[in-house]
Amino acid sequence: QQQQQQQEQQPNEGNETAEERRAFLREAIAHMQSAPTAADIAKKHLSDLDIATRSIGEASSMNNQEQEEVVERATVALEELCDQCADIDQANDMIPLGGFPVLERSLDANDSALQAGSFQLLGTLVQNNPRCQQHALEMNLLEKCLHHLDHSCSAQVRVKAMYATSCLVKDYDPAQIAFAEQDGFAILGRSLKSNNEKLTTKASFLVTNMVAHSTKNAEYIIEHGILAQLLSLLSSSRTQSLEHVARTVCRLTELHAPCLAEATRQRSVLTPMLEETIAALKAREDDLYKDEIDHIEQLIMTIS
Repeated sequence: QQQQQQQEQQPNEGNETAEERRAFLREAIAHMQSAPTAADIAKKHLSDLDIATRSIGEASSMNNQEQEEVVERATVALEELCDQCADIDQANDMIPLGGFPVLERSLDANDSALQAGSFQLLGTLVQNNPRCQQHALEMNLLEKCLHHLDHSCSAQVRVKAMYATSCLVKDYDPAQIAFAEQDGFAILGRSLKSNNEKLTTKASFLVTNMVAHSTKNAEYIIEHGILAQLLSLLSSSRTQSLEHVARTVCRLTELHAPCLAEATRQRSVLTPMLEETIAALKAREDDLYKDEIDHIEQLIMTIS
């Protein structure tokens, strides 16, 4: 009897482990139910962005410190949304969550940092994403991109607007047609004349993608003087964008016979200019411009 009492007093390790397991599962389920979902997090970030956009539009009701605080929250929200929407499913979720109307307002925010971040987010949403490309186009966001690209006083905003434009039109026929109809090629040509080398570089990439996608775009490139503008940039003193411009011109002459014909037509003027550029690059002590030299030498051979 004493032995039986001792056995009853001893803990049942099997039952105790099972009970602990059940308690753990209950706690885990409760935590999962209470933890915010990706949609909840996105809604919170969109709310912070919209509050900032609307508040800055009513700047007289806020002091400087309050404005800085809401802008800081919105800037963090934009960064978090960009990270989250790098996943295409999360990007598509922004449509039913009402993210695009919020973004539409923030693209016109009275703050260049918010505008730039908003264009970055737009580019992230539509990049290689036909569903979001279609939605953005239906909301006339391409028109906003082109407007700010052409008219913004902020270099940062213009660069980000160019990025968003490139992502919106890439490999998407309806957007490329709208780009042409909305004078996008003329705006692209003006962007290449900018002293902002980041803008020139992104514009060069856009030219290459547009021509690679459609021969009709190559005709627009010649018609709007963009090829001539690119050729003139090869004789400039710019260094950061030179490689990209040279690569773009080489690609244009490879992809489209009229571009090659136009470059060849200017051979007598173009060749000495390109040779001078090569000589200037080779005169530098470093070896940083090998790629630029290779592209320009290739172009000389192509038009010879």
